[in-house]
Parts: sequence; structure tokens; C-alpha cells
Amino acid sequence: MSLRTTTTILNANSLTAELLDRWQHLQQSNAALDSPFFNSSFTTAVAAERGHVEVAVIERNGAVTGFLPYCRERSNIATPVAASFTDFQAVISAPNASFDMRRVLQDGRLSAWHFDHLVASQESLTPFHWAYAASPYMDLSQGFDSHLKRCRQSAGKELSEVFRKGRKLEREVAPIRFEAETTDERVLDTLIQWKRQQLTRQQRADCFRQSWVLPMLTRILNTHTGTFRPMLSAVYVGEELASINFGLRNGEVLHGWITAFNSKFRKFSPGLILMIKLAEVASSLGITRIDMGRGDESFKRNFSSGVTCVAEGAIDRRFMAGTLRHSWVRIKELLRRTSLGTPATNLLRKLRYAGERASHSLDTGR
Repeated sequence: MSLRTTTTILNANSLTAELLDRWQHLQQSNAALDSPFFNSSFTTAVAAERGHVEVAVIERNGAVTGFLPYCRERSNIATPVAASFTDFQAVISAPNASFDMRRVLQDGRLSAWHFDHLVASQESLTPFHWAYAASPYMDLSQGFDSHLKRCRQSAGKELSEVFRKGRKLEREVAPIRFEAETTDERVLDTLIQWKRQQLTRQQRADCFRQSWVLPMLTRILNTHTGTFRPMLSAVYVGEELASINFGLRNGEVLHGWITAFNSKFRKFSPGLILMIKLAEVASSLGITRIDMGRGDESFKRNFSSGVTCVAEGAIDRRFMAGTLRHSWVRIKELLRRTSLGTPATNLLRKLRYAGERASHSLDTGR
């Protein structure tokens, strides 16, 4: 018997209660999709502030088998729902589900689908992977002490240094106070200010300047639906903010989404102090895993328990455009793996930064 597959494109804000229930069922049936980025509440919160956020609803013989959330960009290109703020991407589906994604794009009148943090375990999408990266996490299912013991074995010196700096900070400045959860929008405003200053210092594009980003962050801070909730955490030195993390939570999984620190306390590593504090209280809050986001920074290597493999790639129905993009990704990956990687990456970052600043006046807010 042939299987008839159809795709319906809906605005993310027009999903019915029945479809949202089906989304939740599929997500909960697939352990690879336990991240808060795969909760429908993340997509709908973004869609409330950003235009052109859609969902491809995939049906097989009348039953919904998958959801692909995306933003429809110029030239009908599907990109991650929240642009660079989307730390994990996937088709929301049951384990081992397979899809003809070219057909999905065709039915949705999409010319391409671009992804850069796609969960690599979805096997039917493997042919479209161009490069891979690791997204580290802390496994806290056995408690903080167990995780701490593993870290001492692999990164004892670095871990001891964090604790030493914490004691030094309290001795020389003021006592440390950790607030695991706050809804104070002033804390969020401070985090954004610090993060934008950091991006400027690093000559990186300001991803916060898009008109929809700040309203999206405020909306998510006030979104508590089902298993999805925000978790804004802060470390204070006396009464002064030292470091902040805006995390997203789905059940037992916390994703450390946006982190920044007060440069005044830089030498004390306040960001690492916050991370350790989060891990320490995780069990009492029902958190068994903290995702740290893609990247090979030393603190992620030193304090992680394992990694989730994510892929960069695309499905492009335009031959020339797809070929050029594939070549660009391969060049970036080649540079990253060679001794030229760091200087070349820095140059590309500076060129992108200059381009972003030059085109700021042309920004459409999408």
C-alpha cells in the first residue's frame, strides 16, 4: 500500500489546540527532542514577535507525523525560527521517522531550508549534512557531587581555580549571592547590555539589534506553559550583579541560552562561578541535564559530561545557490581544522561585522 504524504503550511500562531497536542506528543516520544527549543511554546513565543514564522505540518495517510518550524526569509528560504538564537533545530517527529524533505519544500513553496544546529541523529536528513560540531552538556542525573567528581578527574586544576577565584572574590570584594530564578526584567536588560558590549568588543555582529529580538526575550521571560519555562539566573557580589544567564527549560532539561558577566569582575571568572552554582542547585530544581550550547571553549570541554552532535547544511532546490553555499561551508570547516583557522575566522568575523554595520540602515526587522 502506498503512503500518501502531504504538507500544509501554517502560521505558527494559528496552530490549533489539536495540532499543539500532537506536537507535544511527538516531542515527548523522542528523547533526542527533549530540548526546550523543540517545545512548541518556544516557536509560538518567537512567532508572536517575529513575522513570517511558519510551521510545515507533515501528514502521512491523514495522520500528522512531523512538524518543521522555520522562518520564511527572502526568496522563500526557510531558516531557524529565532535565527542565531535557535541553538537546536530538528523536524519534530517520532524516533526513526523519515521524510522526503525535498517534497516538503516543494509543497511549501520553499526554495531552500538552511540549518546550522540540526540534531544529527535524524537519519533521514543525513544526506543534507555538510559539517558537524559538538554541543556539550552536563549530565546531572546522578547529582552534582557525582558530576563534580568526574570533572575533578578530567579538569581538576581548572575546577579548583574556579573555586579559588570565588573565595578570593568574597574575601576581597563582598559575599557572593546566587539567585537561581528571577523574573526581574531589569536583570534581563542588564544581561542584554553586557552581551551587546561583549559583541562590540569582539567585533561580532549584534544579533540583538533586530527589531523583534528584545520583545521576544521579554515575552519568553514571561512564558510558562506546560513543561516550558524560562530560567533567568544571576550571581551577585554584595548587591552588584556579577554574571547572568538566561536559560530555557523543558522539564528536566535546562539550556544555558544567553550568558554574560560584569567586566568589572572579569578576573574572578564570574560566568564560571554562575555555571557551577547552577549545576549545584540543579537537583533541587528537578534538572538532570544542562545543555551548554555549541562550541569548543575550554570551559565547555572541562565541565561537560558529553556532547550532542549537531549539523550544518541545507536542502536547496536552486542548484547554483546550493552549490555555492555548500562550498562556503566546506571552506569554513577546512579553515577551522587548520593552523589558519583562528586568524582566518577572526578576519571573516571582522568583515561580517563591518558589513553588518554598513547595512544597519537597510535592516527590515525580519
